Amino acid sequence: MKVSKRVYRYDGKVVISGCMLEMYRYSKGVFRVHVNKNGRAGKGATTDDQKEKNRKVAIMRARRNIRRLVNANIGKWGRDVTCKFVTLTFRDNIDNISMCNYEFKKFIKRLNYEIYGKKCSNLKYTGVIEFQERGAVHYHVVFYNLPYTKADVIEQVWGNGFIKINRIDNIENVGAYICKYLSKDNNDDRLRGRKCYFNSRGLRQPIERYCDNDEMERLKESMPGLSLRYRSEFENEYIGKVMYEQYKIG
Repeated sequence: MKVSKRVYRYDGKVVISGCMLEMYRYSKGVFRVHVNKNGRAGKGATTDDQKEKNRKVAIMRARRNIRRLVNANIGKWGRDVTCKFVTLTFRDNIDNISMCNYEFKKFIKRLNYEIYGKKCSNLKYTGVIEFQERGAVHYHVVFYNLPYTKADVIEQVWGNGFIKINRIDNIENVGAYICKYLSKDNNDDRLRGRKCYFNSRGLRQPIERYCDNDEMERLKESMPGLSLRYRSEFENEYIGKVMYEQYKIG
């Protein structure tokens, strides 16, 4: 089968995650190839140095994905529900990740049943793993559509120890707030080859577009109350200098 390709040139990329807009401007521009058939390139052997480099890239990508995904879903699931940031702690010093993940999945199932009175998967959430100083696993979970539920009820449903609920309704960039809990722990050796975060199905995804300079300017003009929050420059080994800007959408 013949595979056709089209090559497009772009001056940058725009990512919209809820009320946050990120803009990348490339000094050299980039070329991207669109292929009308999905495929995967083969992988050659990698050195230990390359594996470590790939791991660092994967960690950065995980933090970025969590930040964007959280911001894309905060406040997007109706006015009769609220977003809650819940920490789940084990009473016992459990450091077996497989066992903890199993208990976490059972907790989500029980909480769905407690709230909706039937077996379902209605709750929308993102959860990240963190390790306590004693070595035990605990979880930080953002629930995007949790109806009002008393803390002691959630703790009873958890059944493995303690919970804590933090307010996040006064935080502008909730995704960045959640990511601070990944500042050290998702580089932990215990997470090698494992997921450092979990998502429920059906979450809203960030919008990502490659654009030329004119398109980026038109997009900025179309956003009401756009306010610059952060700006930086960095070098990319493939595309050279990149200007990064982060905006809050009014």
